[in-house]
Amino acid sequence: MWSTVRQSARVAVRMKWRLLTLKYRLIALGIALLLLLLIIIVAGILDTLTGIENEQATETPIAYSDASLQVSDDVLQYREAIARELKKEQLEEQTNVVLALMMQESGGRGNDPMQASESKCGRIGCITSPDESIRYGVKHFASVFRQANEDVKLTLQSYNFGGGFIDYVQENGGRYTKQLAISFSQMMYQRVKKSGIYQCHRPSAIEHQACYGDIEYVDAVLRYLTPTVLAEGKTGPIKGKLHAPLDIPLQMTSGFGSRIVFGKTDIHTGIDFSCHDTDTVHAVRSGTVIYSGLRGPYGQLIQIKQGDWITAYAHLSARQVKTGQKIEAGQAIGMCGSTGRSTGNHLHIEFKTSDWSGHIDPAPLFSL
Repeated sequence: MWSTVRQSARVAVRMKWRLLTLKYRLIALGIALLLLLLIIIVAGILDTLTGIENEQATETPIAYSDASLQVSDDVLQYREAIARELKKEQLEEQTNVVLALMMQESGGRGNDPMQASESKCGRIGCITSPDESIRYGVKHFASVFRQANEDVKLTLQSYNFGGGFIDYVQENGGRYTKQLAISFSQMMYQRVKKSGIYQCHRPSAIEHQACYGDIEYVDAVLRYLTPTVLAEGKTGPIKGKLHAPLDIPLQMTSGFGSRIVFGKTDIHTGIDFSCHDTDTVHAVRSGTVIYSGLRGPYGQLIQIKQGDWITAYAHLSARQVKTGQKIEAGQAIGMCGSTGRSTGNHLHIEFKTSDWSGHIDPAPLFSL
């Protein structure tokens, strides 16, 4: 009997030891799997970061100083004065960039066309003549340009935000990005929000609560410049045959570039085709819808991106596609209309490299 009891006890001990050993083995296996998973995650993050760095490093350089200029006559009257002040700074090659900046700031109107009062005296209204504005505005531009290591985009955004943005960029990768402009504006807006001085105006600023300065300033200035590509790469010619945007014969009613609207020189960043509100609008190229909605003077707007080029379709009466949707060339995307700043039904179409800049004349693409 006792022999049986002892044998049962030994069996129980062995079973308990085996279970305990199995438990520790399972724990060890779990730890090993967690470590493996952690290694995979870290490797993936590093690979992503490396890919981002490589992508940034291979971005095609753009010569904005040699870009063709699309600004009003009110701005062009100051070309000589701006070039003269830039020559003092040994930056005469940046004349077109500064003219585009003035176009965005004031359209060349008023006594302070470069909006340079704050750079002179720290407040608005202390400059009383265009010559004084150009003198201080160019001096400020040159100072920021050098601090930004001659990075045009960083210079432009810092002209709008102030020099503190350069320090912020240098602390966060050292290179201008739209996301850094947004995060800086968000940070600064939280600091000054209670003052009531700054308000959100652009839809994108409202969306991000980034209401300090203008987060779209770089694109807003560069839309007046058609960039020159310095090396073969991302920004190249649009290749391949385009699908007709309308079912009716194409009749261009307004071309690309300078035009007179209501007695004033205006910059037309696309071309217009005559149509009726019963005419269907088709995608001229395949791609992905990056915007489908209402946008100020564009009215009902659809933007489709393929590669490095964006095709914009404006003043629509109806939209039939959504943001993120994949589109094939020839697919119906909306209806012709007269929404936004428009005096009658027509299709406004643009080809550009970013939301607000890099426009080219679409007419040759349609053999017009």
